[in-house]
Parts: sequence; C-alpha cells; structure tokens
Amino acid sequence: MPLISSAGIMVAMNISPEVISLIDGIKNDKTHGASQLARQAASVLKVAAERSQTKSTDEFWQEQKEIGQRLMSARPAMAPVFNIVARLLDAMSGKVVEMELDSVRHFAISKVDEVVGDSLRAIAQIAQYGSELIADGDKIMTHSYSSTVVAMLKAAFAEHGNVEVITTRSGPGGSGEMTARELGLYGMTITFIDDTAIGLYLSTVNKVVVGTDRICADGMVVNSVGTYQLALAGKKANIPFYVLCETLKFDPRVSGGEVDLEEKEPSEVIEPGRLPTEVRVKNPHFDITPLELITGIVTENGLLAPGEVISYMQKQSVKDS
Repeated sequence: MPLISSAGIMVAMNISPEVISLIDGIKNDKTHGASQLARQAASVLKVAAERSQTKSTDEFWQEQKEIGQRLMSARPAMAPVFNIVARLLDAMSGKVVEMELDSVRHFAISKVDEVVGDSLRAIAQIAQYGSELIADGDKIMTHSYSSTVVAMLKAAFAEHGNVEVITTRSGPGGSGEMTARELGLYGMTITFIDDTAIGLYLSTVNKVVVGTDRICADGMVVNSVGTYQLALAGKKANIPFYVLCETLKFDPRVSGGEVDLEEKEPSEVIEPGRLPTEVRVKNPHFDITPLELITGIVTENGLLAPGEVISYMQKQSVKDS
C-alpha cells in the first residue's frame, strides 16, 4: 500500500510476513471477543515496532501507519480494534517530529503497553460493576463469547458461589462453546444449549448478560448474530437484559445501519453441495440490537440507562477531540 511521506515522496512499505500473518489472524478470528482482538491489534503494532528494520523516523512512522490502516480495516464491525489503533497512531503522530528513531520506537512500544493496560483495567472494573447486578442463586443466560462477560460471571461466582449460567451455542461457529468451557473449568454450573432453544429456557433465568463489539452513534448495539433475537425474547419475557461494554467500544462515527456486519464461511451453515446452486447460503457474523430492548449498559465508569448512552457518547467524543 503506497503512502506519502512527510517530504511528499511516494513510499511503499515492506511489511514483514510475520506482521501480515498476525493481521490475518485477527481478520480471520471468528471466536474471540472484540476487546481481546483490540488488544491483539495493539500488540501487532508493538511487534512491528520491536522488529522494525526502518532506518529513519519518517520510515518508521510510515510503516506504523500502514500496519495501523490494515489493522483498522481488518474487522470493520469491531469498534475497539479501530479505536485502539487510532489512539496509538494519534499519540505517535505528535512524537515523530520531535524524537529520534530509537526514542520513537521505545515510545510506540510503551504506549501499546499503556493502552492494553487501560483496557484490562476497564474489563476488571466492568466485571466488578456487573457482578454487583448478580444476586446469590441467580441463573444467567449469555450468548456468544465475551472475555468481559466471562470475567464478570467469574467475579459473581467468586462472591456468591451459587450462580448458574445457560450459554448458547451461538450460531454455526459455536463461539459459545468457549464460554461454556472456561466457566465450566472454573467450577460453575453450566447448561449449554442450541440457539433454537432460547425461548424454552429463557423463563428459567433471572437476567441476560452479553458483551458487544460496538455501540453506534445512534445507540445501536452490534454483537454476535442471535443477540437481537435474544433481546426480543428477553423483552417479551420481562427478563433484564444487560450489555457489558468498555467505552473503547463506543463509536460515534457511524450509525447502526452503516456497519459492515461481516460474513462468515457458508460452510459453517451447511456442507457445500448439499443444496441446489440456486440457493444462497448466508452466515452473518453480527446483528444489531436497539437500545429499547436493553435494560442497561455496564461500562468501566458505571451503569448507563439506555436513555443516557447517546448523550454520554457525545460528551466523551467532545472530551477526546
């Protein structure tokens, strides 16, 4: 990908195969949650900085920008991947004109450690706030895999010792299996169900808790496909529905209707050749849930009611600008 240097010269950076492989790993990962992939994206910039063969500050900056651009476009539905990379590049842009190459490289590496640490602390805080919503004896339903939800459920179980979880298979890719495995190994009582059984089991739970990959400017919640149906069923059954979300996932740039929901392999749905060629097989990765179906959004700064989300995001956007 050619870029323009600060001197106005067209340059084409030679990105190492190792870095390209790491970016492809993030692009093709259909199992891990957005927060984890965002931290992985930040770590790719760290690896690139550590192993960079560039000979000048300008070349190093161009290399970091190109890698950053590739990372930001790798998972278009996951706001934290874009946001964490944009935050790193923004921090670095102010240093490239005033530092020598080694200093800029060390700054880039330390900044990655800082933003990754910020994200991990946010997850820990959300887990604490979220666990306070769980009562002793609660049965919780969740969908897909979210490292934040897993951390929160572990915290609730550690506090109460009597918390059960029903987790869905979570679509053809079965990302819910990771949730079941992690919590089961932690010692919790887990029931693993197919997505089609949500309505059958929903009446037995006290709350629904899910993660998210993005909260859009209009408050729409982007998460693994099936979340919308679960939220609709929860609303009908009057079951509280909570979304755990670090503010890194807030995205005031786009509305829900503008999000690329990504497609996974059709072969996850059905083996190739089983249906006539005229039949289209769709396997969307994400869907969109409106705020009206949600009880509250748990962030590292506390619990937001649905009516507070858009104004909170706007205030954060002004503060960051």
